[in-house]
Amino acid sequence: MKIRFTKLSDQEHRVQVIRDDGSMDEATLNSRSFLRHDFAHLAAEECVGLDEGFWGLVARGAPLNGEGMGGPYIQLAETLAGPIQTLMRIDAPVVRYIATLSHLLPDRDCGELGAAVHEKARQLQGHWQATAYGDTMEVEWTLK
Repeated sequence: MKIRFTKLSDQEHRVQVIRDDGSMDEATLNSRSFLRHDFAHLAAEECVGLDEGFWGLVARGAPLNGEGMGGPYIQLAETLAGPIQTLMRIDAPVVRYIATLSHLLPDRDCGELGAAVHEKARQLQGHWQATAYGDTMEVEWTLK
């Protein structure tokens, strides 16, 4: 699935998804409320391998507004995205990502995972900052 984030202004962006089956969905959102949270979902779900989180469900046909989403995997995705969003906002070092993920996922070795989430979050934010107004940042989401 292709996920396209278009920078409309400092306040708004558009998210468009083009699923592998050709179906599409889009929404115009308040960037302050949603952009970093969406990036946190991308970083966490990709690195953790969470195919039934927000982006995995959207790839399978769920609407971007989250309607009808539920279950333990979407709960885990939200549990991860909230703190990661905060870590992104404060530009936390990798050790904070490792500590946070170790707390949230106590059954996993989170050293490499924390570093991977930190790096993915850094890349997404950097890509967005380099995106000019009116331009689109595209991210590929692959179901595993």
